[in-house]
Amino acid sequence: MADWKPLSLASPLYSPPSFTTPAPVIGKLDELPFTSLTWENFERLQLRMMRDVEGLRDAQLYGDRGQAQLGLDIVALAPDGDGVALQCKDYKRFYKSNLTAAIKKFRDTKRPFEVKRLILGVACAVKSTGAVEELAVQRKALYPIVLDLWDSQELSTLLRDRPEIVIEYFGMPTAEAFCLPFKIDIAHVPSADASAVREAIARTPEVSTGAQVFFDKAAATTDAADALTLIEEGQSTLRTAGFGPHASAHDKERVSLLAAAGRADEAARQILDDFWAALDQGLSVTAQMTQSRLDELSILATDNETVALYRLVIETAVNLYQNPLGYVPEVASLRLGDPSDQARLILLAGETALAGDQSEWLTKAVPAFSEYSRLPAIDESRRVRLRILVAESTDDWTELLTDAQQLKLGYGLSGVVTARHARSLALHQKFLEADLAWDEASGFASLASQWGEASTWIFSRRAFRSRWNPFTSNELLPLQTAVREMGSSRPLLPISDGAYMDALTALSEGNLRSASISAQRALRDAITTSDWVGEDRARRVLASILIESDEPALAAHHLAQIGATKQIETLGKSLTLEFLDITPDLDAPNYWTVGATYRLLGAQADLVPDNLVDHIATHITAELHAAEKGTHPDLRSFATSRYNNAIKALAGIAGRLDLTAADAALTHFEAQPAVEENRYRYHDEDEALTVARIALSHPSLAPRAIAHLVPLLGRAQGARSDTAQKAIATHAALAHDTLAGLAEAGNDWAQETLALGGPKDVDPTVAADALARLTTPLTHVKGVYSVGTGAVGDSLLVRHLDAETLNAAITELLVRGDHPHLSSSDRGDYLVAASNLAAHLDEAQRIGHFTTAMRLAVSPVPSEHDEMNQQFTHKLGGLRMNGMPQGSRGQALALAATLASTDAEHEEVRRVVYSLLGENADYWPTIALQRLGDTVKDDLTFLAVQGWAIRSLVALRWAEHGEPEHLGPRLARDPDVRVRRALARALAQEPDDTHADARDILAADPAYSVRTALKEAPAP
Repeated sequence: MADWKPLSLASPLYSPPSFTTPAPVIGKLDELPFTSLTWENFERLQLRMMRDVEGLRDAQLYGDRGQAQLGLDIVALAPDGDGVALQCKDYKRFYKSNLTAAIKKFRDTKRPFEVKRLILGVACAVKSTGAVEELAVQRKALYPIVLDLWDSQELSTLLRDRPEIVIEYFGMPTAEAFCLPFKIDIAHVPSADASAVREAIARTPEVSTGAQVFFDKAAATTDAADALTLIEEGQSTLRTAGFGPHASAHDKERVSLLAAAGRADEAARQILDDFWAALDQGLSVTAQMTQSRLDELSILATDNETVALYRLVIETAVNLYQNPLGYVPEVASLRLGDPSDQARLILLAGETALAGDQSEWLTKAVPAFSEYSRLPAIDESRRVRLRILVAESTDDWTELLTDAQQLKLGYGLSGVVTARHARSLALHQKFLEADLAWDEASGFASLASQWGEASTWIFSRRAFRSRWNPFTSNELLPLQTAVREMGSSRPLLPISDGAYMDALTALSEGNLRSASISAQRALRDAITTSDWVGEDRARRVLASILIESDEPALAAHHLAQIGATKQIETLGKSLTLEFLDITPDLDAPNYWTVGATYRLLGAQADLVPDNLVDHIATHITAELHAAEKGTHPDLRSFATSRYNNAIKALAGIAGRLDLTAADAALTHFEAQPAVEENRYRYHDEDEALTVARIALSHPSLAPRAIAHLVPLLGRAQGARSDTAQKAIATHAALAHDTLAGLAEAGNDWAQETLALGGPKDVDPTVAADALARLTTPLTHVKGVYSVGTGAVGDSLLVRHLDAETLNAAITELLVRGDHPHLSSSDRGDYLVAASNLAAHLDEAQRIGHFTTAMRLAVSPVPSEHDEMNQQFTHKLGGLRMNGMPQGSRGQALALAATLASTDAEHEEVRRVVYSLLGENADYWPTIALQRLGDTVKDDLTFLAVQGWAIRSLVALRWAEHGEPEHLGPRLARDPDVRVRRALARALAQEPDDTHADARDILAADPAYSVRTALKEAPAP
């Protein structure tokens, strides 16, 4: 089978016909004139039909073909894997003897794979009786091999609906007379250019364009100058045909020949130009390959100063481009190479600095931007980009905008200038002006037929409207869609289309350096083209990469720039020991960046260094004054609000304010308009926290603070934090009269808060109503569920009543704590309410309820409500219910621990608590352990590896006992601040000369709350 050879893509058989052979047409045409084709064109037509009509591939040709061999044998594979053979003969007449001879040759020839179908292709019509009869005989003899005859009639039938082939071989008039109706613009009839490209793909552009002849001659000559001329002619041929990249593939040969001809400077210049072109398009791999070519040239041209200088230019550019953190060197170090190279380096550095918001560097670089923008030799688009950097850095757009509006820059670049100005206006909160500027920019782009830019800038308008005119962005959607459908266009400025996706891919693969470089490129491109949406997504992915790369401060800066409050808050909370200082962003010119920065400060308030508190407080005080005057644009109903987030940051540092700042904050809150009934303020919770901390830290302000805090807590349930309640309890005398007034008006919270101080302030009628709510059996309607009980508050109102009354209430509460109709959250409330009342029971009552509580802790009845909610907990669900408790076993354990009095009962509770360890929520099991007292002191090492709540309990117990000794320092370094704070508070109650190692660690803790807890006065 050595005679069978794979048919090369460069084979002449894959070439288009050497010329078309039109048929003499008068009216409709029944058959095509195959006999008029040259034998070469007929063979090409047969192979074309095997490939495009039959779908055959992997063709192999029999023997070496010469001019005397007027025919060919080919085998190929069908899509189903079956072998197909074709015998093509240049017969003007076809007789029985010709058929017999063809079959004999087929039988005598060995093929490279099994053939299940044989095709005989002839140009004439087979009409002789002998041939037709012999065809039937041979079909039976060859079975199961299928025998087909492609004569002129069969070929015409196969080509009737293939006008693209008929046009190529016979011309358009013949196709119009012969083929079924067709349109030249439909997808399956390609243009002549498309056909040429397809052939180039099949045969390689070098072969299809004839450039290979020049390259072959160049390889055969030993004269460098002649070889260079031939290489350049071949490249020129490829470029003329539209195959520039293929021409560039021969640059390595050209460079070597230039060096050999003593023209190394010229070779180096070409390599450097190729490098810049690759870098412009974001083809970093190609750029590195180009860099290696210059390294090779330096070996061929030793001691050539130009080559050495250009190598330094490339090295500097690569260091700039591939710095994952966007580092920019001093301007002086960028003055390398020819003036045009220096301009490119300065431009790359400037746009890198702009993407990294390095305003100081940009300001210093303004003279260089201006200098290089005046160079006559640089490209106009680079000149404009340098001028834009000057305008961005100085905020002086007058001259540049004048040139754009007078169209001195042309429509396209005028659009770029106007769009960049729109971005600058947007960042400075000049909302309407930015909207109009993007509108004008998209108009310029449309006049230049730059549909991509026009669509991008309309989309930028849409996205930016969410910052100042929400819910109107979709008004521009029809316009954006219409412009996008105008077609594609080559970008005005060089950008890397795949940079953003490359960043995502590299991030998902853990290749952080590559991911950061790609994200930096995507961000530069978005900013230079004023793509507001692209900038947002590039900063988000860059922030994600920087977080994974242990660069959280840089990540936070990028998140702040786009007002990504949710992400920046999550980042801040994830770092329990590290403060991210992006306070310079508090001076940003727009509210969303400032708002996001305050959001981060709020999340990290406990980690704010002492020397920054006054600085931050000064900024917040200024925010409060600006809010009173209405001088700062803001959208308070959105998460990016600078005012609401400033209050959030204020709440975080309120306990550390000096008297002046605390007074200013309190005065601001006192001056707010009254809240209408059934209304709230977005910052109610943070306002309450701020005022409570002021009351606790500044006794002189406590009367005013408490007078403001009590009504706020009375109307805002979500504001009733532990800190707020502590402030009320600490200043109970100051709060009493206001609470009494609210209680008399029917405020439940006020009544419950007064009850905490003792029964004297509890209205008997209120207590009776609460008891009725606790003891009256609930009624349920099948399929109807509700959430919320009020039972905990009611338990505070009745706990002064006699034991028998409380026993009846606890009995009913335990029934509710196991009712299948109730949710876990409601069951838990009822069990907590029972715990509040359990201390007043007698021994017999206590024993019975303990047994019930343990059963509820071990095997409660399944909740129908929870089972119904379970269908809404899937992370991909369209409707999700998050944070719904799934079980009340912990609350049952806490009740059992309250009721337990014997060692056996304590051990039983502890055993069940330990069985629950490892579950998501360990708060209530921890409460149960705490109520057991010292029964867990021997298990501290085991418990110290559990959840934060149990570790906090371990800290309390360790501070009392000090054993095991190594556990204290470990708890003092716990990653959860709540654990460290618990240990600090516990140690503050112990003698100062104990546990020195743990105290030293806590005294240097980065969290303010831990350091201050260590200094708390011992309890009386």
